[in-house]
Amino acid sequence: MASKNRAEGAEAVVEFIRDSRLPIAPGQDAQVQLIVSAKAGDKWRLNRVSLPVGLRFDEEGAEVSIPGIGTPFYRSYSPVPGTRFIYDTLKAKLFIEGHLNKGRGDPYVILISR
Repeated sequence: MASKNRAEGAEAVVEFIRDSRLPIAPGQDAQVQLIVSAKAGDKWRLNRVSLPVGLRFDEEGAEVSIPGIGTPFYRSYSPVPGTRFIYDTLKAKLFIEGHLNKGRGDPYVILISR
C-alpha cells in the first residue's frame, strides 16, 4: 500500500507529469529533457545526467522510454509484472524499480526528476 505522499503504478507517471507541469495530454507522446540517475545492483551508473525521456499515458497504462540510457538498462519501461513506478510527491521524483535480465538479474533503480 502506498503512503499518502507516494503514488504507484501508472498513476505515478500521471502524477509526475501533472506535478512537473509537462505539456503532455493523455494519449500523446512527448520527449522531454529530464534529469536521470540510474543504479544497477549497488553501483550508480548515471548520476544526475540530463537525458531526453519519452513519456506516454492513456487509459491502458503508462510508458517511459529513455533511448540514451545505455546498458545494462532497458530503453523502455511500462508497469508490467516485476517493474514498479513510484512517484514521491514530496521530492517530486519518479522511481522506476525492477530487475535486469528479465527479472533474474541485479535490481535496478532509475530516478527521474525535473
